Amino acid sequence: MENLINMIQLEWLKAYRSRIPLWTTIGAIFLPSAVALMIIISRNPEVSRKLGVISAKADLIAFSATDWSAYLILTAQILAAAGFFMFVVILAWIFGREFADGTLKDLLAVPVPRTIILLAKFLVFISWSFIMTLVILIVSLLTGAIIGLPGGSNGIIWQGSLIVLATAGMVMLVVIPFALLASVGRGYLLPLSMGVLTLILANVAAALGRGDVFPWSIPGLYSQNTGMTTSISYIIVLITGLLGWYFTNMWWSKSDQNR
Repeated sequence: MENLINMIQLEWLKAYRSRIPLWTTIGAIFLPSAVALMIIISRNPEVSRKLGVISAKADLIAFSATDWSAYLILTAQILAAAGFFMFVVILAWIFGREFADGTLKDLLAVPVPRTIILLAKFLVFISWSFIMTLVILIVSLLTGAIIGLPGGSNGIIWQGSLIVLATAGMVMLVVIPFALLASVGRGYLLPLSMGVLTLILANVAAALGRGDVFPWSIPGLYSQNTGMTTSISYIIVLITGLLGWYFTNMWWSKSDQNR
């Protein structure tokens, strides 16, 4: 347990000394703030006419978020897409930086089992992603209150917040396999490029009606709160996360880390 705590502290120290937490926090604040700004623009015809194309997008967002329930569902959908890529960036940095900075051999020289090192990295990823989720949710609640959305009963807000948190949890699970890509690719490029490709494939799978069995489409479908996912979908998400952890652990345990 002491080794795990020490490795978690080490990972957080590395994150603290980098600028990635700052940029992810800015991104987490920007996402719901941009949605609220679009709604404000849509509510002001004079501003809308001057902004042209932006106004059309603002009208679309405002149409999708007419009350608190729809607004929080939209927040969950943003987490399933933009949040997915943010989580990939976090995971790619946690695992890829060891290769990019050439510190892997130094890390593995520490008298700590590799499974503990990996567990610490995954725990930091989960906690970091959860904090970013809370930032997005809190900013969404604040901006929703500021712009005066209707239908804001405690029950509706609580239910919508749970959808946001559940969506984030599923996104975290389906992102875990990207740790293996960062390890195999020995850096950031492979997981980030595959993250973009995965988002495209997720949209294709959803359009073809098979999104409920494609792991990376499931969080997006769930976030819509229209009952398009089943219990099998959630099992697939869980298995995806477990397999991602297992194969990453196997790679780190068996591969010759000579650079």
